[in-house]
Amino acid sequence: MKTIRLFAVLLFSLLIIYGYNFRSADNIVTNPAAYGHYIPDVMGNVNVYDRVLNLHQTFKFGSDTLPAFTGFPVSVSGSTFEGCIFCNMDNDPELEIVFNIGYTVQAFNLDGTPVPGWPKTVSSYALEGSPAFGDIDGDGQGEIVVTNHGLTSGGYIYAYKRDGTLLPGFPINHGYSSRTPVLADMNNDGKMEIIVNKRTYPTGSVYVYKYDGTILTGWPKAMGHVPASSPAVGDIDNDNAPEIVMESYTGLYAWKANGDSIPGFPFMMPNGDNNSYSSPVLADVDGDNMREIIFGTHVSGGGGYVYILKNNGTVLSGWPKQTGNWVYGPPAVGYVDNDNILDIVVGDQVISMTPSDFVYGWNKNGTALAGFPIGPLNAVNNQVILGDINNDNNTELIFDDNTMSGTGVGIYLGYKYDGTPLPGWPQPTNGTTFFVTPCLTDLNRNGIMDIVGAGIAGTSPNQTTNVYVWNTGSAYSPSKVQIPMWQYNSRHTGVYGNIDVVSVEENHSDVPENYSLKQNYPNPFNPSTTVAFDMPKAGLVNITAYDITGRECAVIFSGYKTAGYNEVKFNAGSLTSGIYFYRITANGFTDTKKMMLVK
Repeated sequence: MKTIRLFAVLLFSLLIIYGYNFRSADNIVTNPAAYGHYIPDVMGNVNVYDRVLNLHQTFKFGSDTLPAFTGFPVSVSGSTFEGCIFCNMDNDPELEIVFNIGYTVQAFNLDGTPVPGWPKTVSSYALEGSPAFGDIDGDGQGEIVVTNHGLTSGGYIYAYKRDGTLLPGFPINHGYSSRTPVLADMNNDGKMEIIVNKRTYPTGSVYVYKYDGTILTGWPKAMGHVPASSPAVGDIDNDNAPEIVMESYTGLYAWKANGDSIPGFPFMMPNGDNNSYSSPVLADVDGDNMREIIFGTHVSGGGGYVYILKNNGTVLSGWPKQTGNWVYGPPAVGYVDNDNILDIVVGDQVISMTPSDFVYGWNKNGTALAGFPIGPLNAVNNQVILGDINNDNNTELIFDDNTMSGTGVGIYLGYKYDGTPLPGWPQPTNGTTFFVTPCLTDLNRNGIMDIVGAGIAGTSPNQTTNVYVWNTGSAYSPSKVQIPMWQYNSRHTGVYGNIDVVSVEENHSDVPENYSLKQNYPNPFNPSTTVAFDMPKAGLVNITAYDITGRECAVIFSGYKTAGYNEVKFNAGSLTSGIYFYRITANGFTDTKKMMLVK
């Protein structure tokens, strides 16, 4: 503090000489509220840009106008971050909304009333990140999983049935777990495991828990520094089994499902940069039928990077790309500008009295998208949502904004695929949208897209979260929503293409009544597409691609799948442009659909 004050005195003297007027660095430290909302990295550092001296400084703080639905906004005491999920918590076709707010897990019906059995209150510490929803006990019904961070003890993992009752073996006294839990079936038993981090300064580790609260064999695994974000979980080596990718403050780690290390990891960042909050995203960006790892970093003193790593820990050619300020949000991976080339979008953040941040966009080759970067803006702290929200067959970008007016109004920002502002936006909220990712879906199944978001009003510890549900008035098309919520789905796996979508025609109980094969998306595609299907019963699945002559061209998937909604990815990089057919066989069910590859 003494060093900072001496710097502030010197800087103030210079300003008297040159006649500048600004708020000193010392004022930021002693009165951070003067600079609006902020959040430090996982080691307690805050990035500040000083326009007078044209430099970045890093300070260390303490530890770590769309119509609204009737009944909204709903106001709840406490704050939230990383956004909500939507899921089916009862047996009607409508979806419910689940938020972690303060010490409570809130579940709302579409009229703003609580779902029976909710909310639930946790003890000792406020909740971390977003809830996760998935079938962890194999009964065909999804459960809600949440964490509160604690310290060496008293940080718990809770798993609730849809009626609000706890599963046997929960809560687990896990200790300091930061950010959002991730759910995935790691051992192919039809039950999803819970993947969380644990902070034991100066190091950390990754745990995998089973449905009964016991630890999966082969875990936990240690890291060389404290955990920096939630993991990503998905198949990165095309062996039809998931891997876990996890960030520490200084590196990126990857393990097989059984806990074995993957050659080439950990990857230690080469540019003096660190990880905080920018959870990895997994996507096949180079067309080799294996997913790459995309994540963002920050540099002490200013700036950041966005990396794409191959599954052997090497950096993809043309990457990393540099940003002007720190990257906190997970990258958004999807098709932005309709050229059938996969794109990466991310925002950066710095504390500043004037807009100083940007949203960057590159295609998979590292070439900047036309109209990008967007800005200058105020800080973008979370993941950019991608979807066609105005039914113009183009991708729009929706994201948070680190501001709140003197009257307490915050905003969600909306931009078009070419970097121009979206007409009718920004969308105002009571309180800042800081760090709250919105959701895109059709909650009431009327064929119109809805948006869920929140504004956080007041200052800590007296904050209130105002939950909103807006009707866009635009037709909802599942295939045009590329990122519907934080980290792609209610399990938060961070896998591009593995999304939670709803369709008006479908029955959306957790276990479908009938088998069905969905239309692949995107379609046309180049070279990758996703094939989705419903299964009322678990079993072996075979999906095969054929050309127009009926010749088999590729096996899209062959293996075991659990009951429910499933997705698999198909990379047609070795095929020529044309019309193809894909056929599913599962438990005696067969169906065929057409798809188009355009190169």
